[in-house]
Amino acid sequence: MEIRGTIKSKHINHVRLITSDKKQEIDVFYTESKKFDIEELVENEVVVFDVTSESVDYYGLKLAKFWLLSIISPKNKFVYQGKKRKGDSENNDQGWAYRHLK
Repeated sequence: MEIRGTIKSKHINHVRLITSDKKQEIDVFYTESKKFDIEELVENEVVVFDVTSESVDYYGLKLAKFWLLSIISPKNKFVYQGKKRKGDSENNDQGWAYRHLK
């Protein structure tokens, strides 16, 4: 399920969003593996999250807890560059295959 909204605040284990449609405040929880991606986001940024819900019983009330599966928008800003190898120059932006197929 997709949730679209604006980040109100970021916390240790969840992000508080204000939804675009109904202007409701909701918490989207994330695991340790998503922590790096969440750190890239800033408050007041518009985001689209892919989430799943977990049913929680709270004193007889059935509530849902949203868990982050992935960040749909904005796209991840981090790009893996790989390890520098012996002989690679700092200014060489072309990949290994390109350099060796010339």
